[in-house]
Amino acid sequence: MCGIFAYLNFDVRRERRYILELLFNGLRRLEYRGYDSAGISIDSSFSLDCDVVPAPLVFRQEGNIESLVKSVYQDVSLTGLNLEESFSIHAGIAHTRWATHGEPAPRNSHPSPLIQEMSFWLFIMEL
Repeated sequence: MCGIFAYLNFDVRRERRYILELLFNGLRRLEYRGYDSAGISIDSSFSLDCDVVPAPLVFRQEGNIESLVKSVYQDVSLTGLNLEESFSIHAGIAHTRWATHGEPAPRNSHPSPLIQEMSFWLFIMEL
């Protein structure tokens, strides 16, 4: 069993912190659908003028949603990711998992990125 929550915005300016919290809150409402591991993926910084779309940011963690939240904010602190950066176009997905295959671990958590093809993210951007 699992729970999936997505957030898409177009022409609505939102800060990265707002987007993260929205995804976390979506997962909290779905936590009963899986509590072995969780993950989120959000757009990286990019410009519509740029020919190359950067890989999405993917955060995955074993344990409950609060373990994921703590892990994300630790990663943000270590990398200096700007939480105040705002986006007028954005896609994010959050996934919580109850392990039915593979042990609860970050490597088995979702979302599983397709870094090279980025087909999921290109599909979202074309909507």
